[in-house]
Amino acid sequence: MANPISATVDFERDGLQHGFLQIPYSRNDSAWGSIMLPITVARNGDGPGAILTGANHGDEYEGPIALHDLANTIDVSKLRGLVIIIPMMNYPAFQAAARVSPIDQLNMNRVFPGQAPGTVTQLIADYFTSTLLPMCDYVLDIHSGGKTLEFLPFAAYHELEDKAQQQACEAATLAFGAPYYLSLIEIDAGGMYDTQAESMGKVFVSTELGGGGTTSPH
Repeated sequence: MANPISATVDFERDGLQHGFLQIPYSRNDSAWGSIMLPITVARNGDGPGAILTGANHGDEYEGPIALHDLANTIDVSKLRGLVIIIPMMNYPAFQAAARVSPIDQLNMNRVFPGQAPGTVTQLIADYFTSTLLPMCDYVLDIHSGGKTLEFLPFAAYHELEDKAQQQACEAATLAFGAPYYLSLIEIDAGGMYDTQAESMGKVFVSTELGGGGTTSPH
């Protein structure tokens, strides 16, 4: 079965577009309802593609704030290629200020590659795997500690079997410019967005930027 999520933006069109990923969600208060997940697409001709995400966990606010700002200020004329900005990857969890989705109680960062048909969280993960990630070469996923942790701000890449891919991930991590950076070996990598993107050959950078259930202008 094909993924039922549809986009109100055209990923092939040059220029700046603000729209939604429309996720069908039949519920008690809306039998033919949908979840409208915000997305911004900036494109200027051919070139590399990048996808930037926040709120993989819904109580991590640094990504949504930074990416909303970027979506409102990005200058398409300075780009070559494609930038996809999704400030709230797990939108239901973000609306609930919760780590996991209140709809299906699933952790977005443990359900990849996703599933169609599936629950809302599984559908979002499947859409990333089947539609969004294939368009992109670079992936930035902005995390923080949420309500239960607080980190010194760092960017990270993973130890990979493909050392050329790992080297590209390390270079991208350094380019992010965080005060600290780490090389990671995950102890629970199954189902992670990171793992899925890296298995598809993408250059992946993750972050942990503060936390504590709040954020600061800095």
